Amino acid sequence: MLSTGDRPDHSTSARPDHHQTTVTMTFFASARDHLKPWLLCGSLLCTSMAHHSIAAAADEAATATANTSESSIATAEAPPPVHYDALPLGSNGRTPAALDPAWLLLLALVLPAATWVGMAWKRALDEDPTRLRRSGVRELRKLLARMRRAPGTPEPQYLHAWLRATARTWGVGVSAPTGKQVTQATLSLTGDEAVTRNWRELWQATERGLFAAGGRTPNGWLDEASRAAAAVVPPRRERLFPNRLAYWIPSLAAATLTLSCFMSVQPARADVDEAAAAIVDLTTANEAALKALEANWNDWAAHYNVAAYNIQHENWNAAIAHATASFLLNPSAKETRDNLRYAITQAQTMDSTLRPMLFGSWYQRIPVLLSASGWQRLGLFAGLLLTAGLTALVLSIYLPMRKPLLIGGGGGLAAGLIVMTVAISSWNAYGKLHDATACILLQPINLSPAPTDLVPREETSPANAGTIVQTRRSFLTWSQIAVDQDHVGWVRRTAVMPLYARAS
Repeated sequence: MLSTGDRPDHSTSARPDHHQTTVTMTFFASARDHLKPWLLCGSLLCTSMAHHSIAAAADEAATATANTSESSIATAEAPPPVHYDALPLGSNGRTPAALDPAWLLLLALVLPAATWVGMAWKRALDEDPTRLRRSGVRELRKLLARMRRAPGTPEPQYLHAWLRATARTWGVGVSAPTGKQVTQATLSLTGDEAVTRNWRELWQATERGLFAAGGRTPNGWLDEASRAAAAVVPPRRERLFPNRLAYWIPSLAAATLTLSCFMSVQPARADVDEAAAAIVDLTTANEAALKALEANWNDWAAHYNVAAYNIQHENWNAAIAHATASFLLNPSAKETRDNLRYAITQAQTMDSTLRPMLFGSWYQRIPVLLSASGWQRLGLFAGLLLTAGLTALVLSIYLPMRKPLLIGGGGGLAAGLIVMTVAISSWNAYGKLHDATACILLQPINLSPAPTDLVPREETSPANAGTIVQTRRSFLTWSQIAVDQDHVGWVRRTAVMPLYARAS
């Protein structure tokens, strides 16, 4: 029922500094690979800021266009169509959340930054010079504990493992360590001849027990090996934190990046009498619609029926108000757009924010494909695409599947950036209308500086019916509204109509 639209040869002998040049090029290539994802992030944020400047200029242009004479609305070649058929009730829209989709750009950086920090931290710890010795000490002590629990003399597999663990404990990282290598490493690290002699004797006794004919370890070998292992002090880590520029960039970003936004709670959907689906008479439809709005103010079909009733009876201010609410909750429906255009044409009054979306060029009407809350949800989807793309680019630095991650990450980043740009542009096109506190004036009023009728008329400022305003606070039967930043005042609550249901 609803429609929805050549370089020269240089030998090494001719370039004595070839090695230095190669090292330098390798360094910069590594730095480029580490920084590429964050350079992309920077370009993404720059694009966002540029977009906001363009959006602001577009808002000014829209305002200037809307301040033309009212007769420009009436000189259309043909009057807009109007629809009087009542719609079934219970078609609920959503109140926009108090979140600019542009904030989702920052949200899209959180997971990639956290991933980069984790991977960088893991690599920094893996590259710690003392890592081999620390793991050797742990392995040696665990091995000796298992040997104590095993009955009899130590078996050959335990002795082989003891040799390997001892070599790692003293930093000998070769596949087939020798007693000479271990002795030299022990003396170099401890500077103690007695300790070095003790470990040399243990090594020699272990080798005799393994390789001598009918050999076995001497009595007391296990106790002596346990005492020697307990006396080894594990070396302290030399790298507690990532210590490279490419590591500190994401660490700093993750520490300083904050995102604070409060999502508004969507009101619950109300149960609507199914008998209202068969309503044709607008008078009856209007009464049922008003009751439905009491249960759920976001029922766009109810707003549509009330608007159609008021159009039929030429109550233009009420018609524009309810038609605007219906349009904002479901702008993709042809009926809501047509009836709002018709009411605006007849009343000869229109808020500047609505003109581009209703009477502008085709590209200015793109925002009506979704409601303000719909563009927020699309922005969230774009944020997930950006998050996946950036995370894949970060993982390509550390994981072997470099090419697939680069291709997939680049594609996700490009797609997310495009979708995010469209979502932010369209959301900004709604201007004040994407605010959950947006209201519309039902009648011409004078803004009073205080919530009282005793204020002299010359101290008040006028505002036209159909103007989009934002509510600030309430006092008794009065509401404080803001037409713009410089025009704030009090009016009777009955003079304004909210366009969205309030968050509960």
